[in-house]
Amino acid sequence: MSDEYYLTEINFGEICFGEIYFGKIEEGFAMEKFIGRERELAVLQKKYNRDGFGMAIVYGRRRIGKTMLINQFIDSQNCKSIRFTSVEQNEKALLSMMKDVVLEAIAPEMAHMVDFPDFDKLFDFIGRCSTEERIVFFIDEYPYLVNQCPYIQSLLQKHIDTDWKKSNLFFIICGSLVGFMKDEVLAESAPLYGRSDLELHLHPFRYDETALFLEGYSNEEKAIVYGLTGGVAKYVRQFNPNRTLDENIIENFYSFGGYFSEELIQTVITNDRKNPALYNSIIDAVASGHTKYNEIASYCGVADVDYQLKILTKAEILEKRVAKKPYYVLNDSMLEFWFRYVNRATSMIQSGSGEKYYYTLVKSKLHEFMGKVFEKMAKEYLIMKAGSIGIPLITEITDYQTTVLDGDGKQNQIEIDLLGKRNNDIVLIGVCKFRNEIFDKKEFDDFMQKIRFFNNSSPMICMFSLSGFSEYVKENSKGISLIDIDRMYEKA
Repeated sequence: MSDEYYLTEINFGEICFGEIYFGKIEEGFAMEKFIGRERELAVLQKKYNRDGFGMAIVYGRRRIGKTMLINQFIDSQNCKSIRFTSVEQNEKALLSMMKDVVLEAIAPEMAHMVDFPDFDKLFDFIGRCSTEERIVFFIDEYPYLVNQCPYIQSLLQKHIDTDWKKSNLFFIICGSLVGFMKDEVLAESAPLYGRSDLELHLHPFRYDETALFLEGYSNEEKAIVYGLTGGVAKYVRQFNPNRTLDENIIENFYSFGGYFSEELIQTVITNDRKNPALYNSIIDAVASGHTKYNEIASYCGVADVDYQLKILTKAEILEKRVAKKPYYVLNDSMLEFWFRYVNRATSMIQSGSGEKYYYTLVKSKLHEFMGKVFEKMAKEYLIMKAGSIGIPLITEITDYQTTVLDGDGKQNQIEIDLLGKRNNDIVLIGVCKFRNEIFDKKEFDDFMQKIRFFNNSSPMICMFSLSGFSEYVKENSKGISLIDIDRMYEKA
């Protein structure tokens, strides 16, 4: 008997059942199905189709659908698969759990016959089994495994460089702690650096992809759901298209036991258990317009928020914008909505008055909240259409603020919603209005007045409007692209 594996029991005739995942079934709410991510599936398939060993690293913030994507990919392959999810338990427990998953997946007849004293022997067994056939080995929540077993990265490096590289194993690791994945897995100093065939950074859905979940909603309602969820797959799935938009908002945000609870918000913001209140205060500060470093620190009542801002930026919750005075913006519109319109209603929600709060103080402000979201939608639209339908190729698109001198030498602060560049050249300028009123003469003239300060270039001009454009605007918009919400949702 080999000293690598230990026979403990002989047990024949076991039947192993797979897992079946059901979505929410409620008042006609359809069972969960896989939607979107065609590009990501295609690139995973391309790497899988290569002969020999392959490796993919998939990462992105929580709840955007990484695990569902990988499971969908694995389910479409005709091969054995090991699917292990790491948890916050000790090394011994993790080894035992992984052993059970491995044996059940690739050698169920040996489930009670073989034991592995360490991960080294277990990885060796996986490599041996994959020499003759294709096997997918998927480790989910990889940072938890590394935190409990810091040596695991060097051990995986050893097996990848020796026995696995001669195998037919397709190895996938996945993690939600974006900062960890960037610093400890993808960085040049990391043990696994340079060993993967694919590094897939998964982002939330675009506005048009989010709409695929919302059949039956108007384009305006689809846009609002995009704003309330930020395109995060798990959040979007909480909206039942068989209910009205108001009913969904009340159920999820303003009801006792609603999905977007204070506890959920805390897990979204940080895993740092030492000072969660400070992280909350930082998000609250940015959501309420205190975006510069000193403003944030003052709002939070502390002198130093360097560490927390770095954590939130690495987690892709905040984005640091470079300007004369750098400032921070929220990358997550769900968090912005929650801190602006839900956080202060917690007591009323707990007492059962959340619906009244929503209709009295929030519903009328949805379009105001959607202003920045609509700008983001416009940016996504322009990037998708760049190089076609008359829209120039764009390498960068952002909002823009500056101070200029008018003809009388007076300083004027101008803000541009959309400034598109190709390298250093300004090639596009745009404005966005998410209002029930049509885009009329005043908005048009004000915007054209701003454009004259860019007289050193001839950019394309785009105007985005929820409710369309007046006859005055249409008659005076020669050479200008007018884009309403329905055009934004037109299929290519």
